[in-house]
Amino acid sequence: MYRLIIAGLVVATSACTGTTGGGSTNGVGAENAESPGERVVLRRVLDGDSIEVERYDGSFAEVRLIGINAPEGEECHGDAARDTLGSLLGESELTLVGDEEDTDQFGRLLRYVFVDGVNANLALVVAGDALALQTGHSLETEFVAAVDAAAAARLGMWSQSACGPPAPLPAAVIADFVFNPPGRDSERANDEWVEIVSDSGSTDMSGWILRDESTQNRFVFPQGFGLEMGQSVVVHSGCGSDTASDLYWCARDPVWSNGGDTIVLQLPDGTVVDWERYDGVF
Repeated sequence: MYRLIIAGLVVATSACTGTTGGGSTNGVGAENAESPGERVVLRRVLDGDSIEVERYDGSFAEVRLIGINAPEGEECHGDAARDTLGSLLGESELTLVGDEEDTDQFGRLLRYVFVDGVNANLALVVAGDALALQTGHSLETEFVAAVDAAAAARLGMWSQSACGPPAPLPAAVIADFVFNPPGRDSERANDEWVEIVSDSGSTDMSGWILRDESTQNRFVFPQGFGLEMGQSVVVHSGCGSDTASDLYWCARDPVWSNGGDTIVLQLPDGTVVDWERYDGVF
């Protein structure tokens, strides 16, 4: 058991163990001192959740850190997340530990990355430098608790100063949502929605962003759209004609994961205004 101290928070995390090869270990948290994971050397930090490593057979591999999603490089806090990961990993030898899936759709290794006994994936979430993904990985419970604490404390990407000088946030909140309407999700896209309410004055929402915890799903509010005090708007996942009370994402697939997701409302510069995380249904 290791104690990790970042941004004033103390997190205890179990050492992960697995096989010494490059495959999936399915051994997170297991007591197996003879299988410490795969030792590698860091070559490059690519962004806040991916690195390039050199294996001891001389080959190179790209590693995607399991269970997290850091802001992209061009997004608010993207550079900061990358710098945090770089500072954490330093020039130390790393240990890679796999879980249920060995690689992602891009062929990157999916791994927990340990440095000197510290789980770097979890450390990023604790510091507010990454979202926790609710994807059924072995340490999901720890990651979700960490992201809830970081968001509540307004650390890292959740801070009012993450994207520039801090300023009072508009009083718009996520009031309600439906992530799993009855029937097939693909056939009920407009019954999957998020409602946003303005709690004060007139709020210009031009360019605001509604997103999930993945990298792919982003809805940008149209120019000139706004809410008056007490007024609400429902953002539907499907297609339709926009009105003052209903907007339509027209997403290619259902947006909000039935397995659990995070709804994030942001200003155009990426500053987080409000968020809601929900557990999935199975």
